[in-house]
Parts: sequence; C-alpha cells; structure tokens
Amino acid sequence: QFSARKFLCKHPVSLAIMRLEQWLAISVSLLQTIAHPVLPTEKYPGNEVRWMLKEAAGIIEAAKEKPIKTQVAQPADEPARPVVPHRFSANIKFVSFDTGYPAIGNGFFAQDADEKNMRVETIRPFPGTEQLLTNITSLIRGNESWDITGGNQAICRQLPMFGQQRYADLFAWAANPLISEYQGKHVVAGRVCSMWNLHSKTPSKLTLCADGNDPVQLNMSIPTNASGTGAKVYNMTYQFGPLTEGSKVSEKIFEKPHICEIFIPPCENGRGLEPVAVDAYVFHPGISAEDYNIEDQNVADLAGDALFICMDCLQNQKSFIDHNYTLISRYTLQVSPAFGQYALCNGYPDTKPPGPSCIGGDPRLVGKEAPFFAGNGEKRCDAESPIGFWYGLPKGGRCPPGQQPSKDAWASGCTWAVQKRLKTIDQACLLKDHDYLKFCKADVLAKKGFPRSIKALEAAFASEDPAIGGCVDVGGPGEHGESVVVV
Repeated sequence: QFSARKFLCKHPVSLAIMRLEQWLAISVSLLQTIAHPVLPTEKYPGNEVRWMLKEAAGIIEAAKEKPIKTQVAQPADEPARPVVPHRFSANIKFVSFDTGYPAIGNGFFAQDADEKNMRVETIRPFPGTEQLLTNITSLIRGNESWDITGGNQAICRQLPMFGQQRYADLFAWAANPLISEYQGKHVVAGRVCSMWNLHSKTPSKLTLCADGNDPVQLNMSIPTNASGTGAKVYNMTYQFGPLTEGSKVSEKIFEKPHICEIFIPPCENGRGLEPVAVDAYVFHPGISAEDYNIEDQNVADLAGDALFICMDCLQNQKSFIDHNYTLISRYTLQVSPAFGQYALCNGYPDTKPPGPSCIGGDPRLVGKEAPFFAGNGEKRCDAESPIGFWYGLPKGGRCPPGQQPSKDAWASGCTWAVQKRLKTIDQACLLKDHDYLKFCKADVLAKKGFPRSIKALEAAFASEDPAIGGCVDVGGPGEHGESVVVV
C-alpha cells in the first residue's frame, strides 16, 4: 500500500494503467511522477531528488547522443562557458513541488565527477505540519546508490524504485556548445550569473546559471507524464552557496556508512514485552480472497492512513500499472513492540506484475516508521507521532493460525498476527461520496496536522450512515457485509 500509490481521487473506481511513483516563496502548478523497473512506487516527499536526478541524467545523455546542432557560431555577447569544478561541495537551498505545494528547505550537495560520486542532502518540514522534519540523503557511488534517513538516528536502504542508480554529471553539458545555448544574464538571490539552457528534443528543461565556473542555480523542469503533454510540470531548483573545491572536500563525504550493510536492531524499549494491539488500515484490490492477505504489505494506523490517502490525492498520482485498488479494510492485529526496520512493499497476486514485493526492511520483525521517513530514527521506537505510523508486515514474521507473538519475539519466532478484519469499504465512498480531498487540502494549508482528514476516515468506518460520513461494509472474501476472522 504505502509505496505503490494508486490514482485514487479522480478515478475512485477504476485505477487505470498510467504512470506513478514518489525525497524532499514561489508558486507554480501542482507537480509529480516516477517509475520502478518492476513495480511502481510512491513519490515520497524528498525522494523527488532521486527521481529528478535520474530524469536529468537521461535528458543529458540523449542530448549528447543526438545533438540538435552540428555546428555553432558563438554570439558576440556570449561569455566563456562554465567549466564547473569536478570535485566540489556547497550548501544548497532547494524548492520542490512533490506534493503539489512548494517545499522549501536547506541541504548539501557534493560531487566528484572523476570518481563518479555524488551526495545530496535535503531537510524540510513535513507537508501539513511544522512539527516533523524529513531528512533524506542520497549517496551515489558509480552504479550504486543508497538512501539515508532518520536524522540523528540514521537508517540506510537501497531503494532501486526511487530512481537513479548510477552517477551522472549534471553540469558538464553547459560547456558543450552543440547541446547548450546562452540565454543572457540573470540575477539569482542577489548574484549575477549567466544562464545556460540544455537543448532537448523533449518538453523537459534543464538550465544552469553560473558565475564564471561556479554553479549558482540548477533548475530541472520535467512534464508529469511520459508524453510531455499537458500543462503540469514537475520543477525542482537548487541554489548553491560558496563552493569548497578539490582536496578541501573531505573524502568521508562520499564514504558508504556502515549502517548501509545491516538492518537496524529491534527497538530496545519493546524487547521482552507482550504483544500490543494495532488498529490497522490498508488499501487493497478486491478481485480475489488473496487480496485480503496482508502479509508482505504495508498498513497504517488511523492517522497514518489518513495522511497516506491525502498525499496520494494531493499529488493526483497516476499508476504505471493497473493495481485495481478499490477497497479499504480495517484489521485488528497483535504485534511485537520490538519494531524493526520498515520495508517498502508493493503489489498483490492480482496485480501486474504480481506481488507482493518488499525491499529495504527486516524480513521478520514488524517494521514501523512515521510516514515518509519523518523524524529522528523515523520515530520507529516512539509511542506517538503527530502524523501517525506505517507498519510493514513481513511474511517471515507472521504467526501460524491460533498463535500470537511471545515476549521473546524480538529475538526469534513470529512477530505479528491478524485477529480480525473489522470492516471493508469501497474507496469511492470515502473519496468521491464524501469528497475526501477537500479535507486534505484544508489540513495541508492549515499546517497543524491532518485532523479533518483523520475525522473523515474515522467516520467512514464508524457507521454505515452516509448522512454522518459513514460507508457500507462491503464484506470480506467470498461473503457480503459480514466481517469475519481472516487467518
């Protein structure tokens, strides 16, 4: 559920075959997208960094392979073309529109073009609340990349669905007159710089404003769909501070941390404790009984699922694969509170290609995080989160029928069990009949969490009376209207 997003808000009944995905002063239109070679994934706030780098790399390669121009005459007013230092680092300010609203934050950029290394760090307030920060680092070394989250309690994953897996020089194109052109002087944050535009046969656009050889601003604008048609453009901008160059850039910046070799250990404050009840919500298809099987799936508590649905609706995402996610179910679970590293899961047996597929998390322990990796340690071991929690339910940790986790589940044995499916609703009831998007927009603009969205989702499951926001229980696998135990 929480990495394979579905186009829920405009077409609440049929989720068509279209494109989807999903790290971290101005106004622009709503923007998004990305794809994974096997299964699509949500564009997480912050992970647009990885996707945009991947897309920009593709545009640059295409321009070099088939340049629009074969010869050029240098205009009289054209300055010397920038040769950006191969090895440099700088603090950055960035603007991104991954949720359809501008996200403005600070970060850090470093590259070593000769060694094909790059590091991009971004920090921003979580959309809809100022209480949490999303802190994501993308580390790229040659043909491999890692995503580091969790702030002061770092967690590392390799997530191929989030885009670029190899290094690409984002600046060298500006020195090549066959694939770029001068567009005059501009002023960026009080600095005068020369603007250079990459020639592209696609609607995508890449510009660099440079002061001599120093990058001042890099801007990437890419249409939200594969054909480039439509008015919406996904835009991200980096503004660079003073550069540190050459050997003054520490080699440690490009080193892979040791945490990238391991899963983080189970929460100490949950070891030796009895299992706890989790009230869990999940989006899923309704084609067969297998679609009610939540092993190797991501679920959420009430606040976490309300947020999840909101982010999808606000991004107006379109799925690259038709998942046919039409239902929302609520379950009672028993889980070990010794939570492990959260995995991102996609797909069901009925999806194309078939799932489920989970990456980046513990294969036995129940994973837990504040949505979109927010907070220190992703708040994995915290009791509360202003935006709720998401959980990963690995197949390797599911208890056999009639059993539940023991106090020693942190060390061995099963870690979670389904007690009961409480209710299942058609997602159209929430999204269309009760106009869920209006609550999401109001919450994001208020920046005080998601109380309206939470209340609306809670009401949908609390009754079947549409007059008070309720939705009918459509039943479980092979039955109509009556909740049953699912094992």
